[in-house]
Amino acid sequence: MAVPGGYRERLRRNAAAGKKLSDHNPELHRSYWKTHDLAMEPGALDRKTKELIGLALVVSMQCDVCIAFHVRDCLAAGATREEIYEALNVTMMQGNGPAMVYAGYAVEALDEYLAGRTPAEERPGPHAH
Repeated sequence: MAVPGGYRERLRRNAAAGKKLSDHNPELHRSYWKTHDLAMEPGALDRKTKELIGLALVVSMQCDVCIAFHVRDCLAAGATREEIYEALNVTMMQGNGPAMVYAGYAVEALDEYLAGRTPAEERPGPHAH
């Protein structure tokens, strides 16, 4: 799904809406991000592997905004296009047709990030979802 304005614009709009929810119940949102941060800390699995798993899960869940976040975070963790494609292929194997569609959205987001449409300093931070 080509996103009007691109995936980065979608992330910015989502961050603005998410801020309203966070302001309404900041303790809940801090709790979510604490859980996120603890789960993503390197352990038996490194950060890149965890991001690839996260991407596979959100593709299966069909969340296009989440896909954009996790593609960005996979790249930040050092994942290559080939590693992302492999993770997406495993997702498609498990998720059939719908996963194929949403894996395509992940490829669109990946292409956009790798094309460098927006300088890194303008990207929302990791806690901007």
